[in-house]
Amino acid sequence: MNKEQKKQYQGPEVLKEILHRELYGKKFALSCGHHITFGATLGNDLTVRNGKELSVICAQCGY
Repeated sequence: MNKEQKKQYQGPEVLKEILHRELYGKKFALSCGHHITFGATLGNDLTVRNGKELSVICAQCGY
């Protein structure tokens, strides 16, 4: 990746802010069948599989 390509990417803090603003307190069923509540202390962690089809599963099923 060259310098021009690197400039196209935003830092992780931008993604964290978007996720927090848009998802905090919301509840979802995941592709693996487990559930997540964003911002909950005991909530599941996520694994996002980015490919031909997007898949969102819990970290436990992602290993």
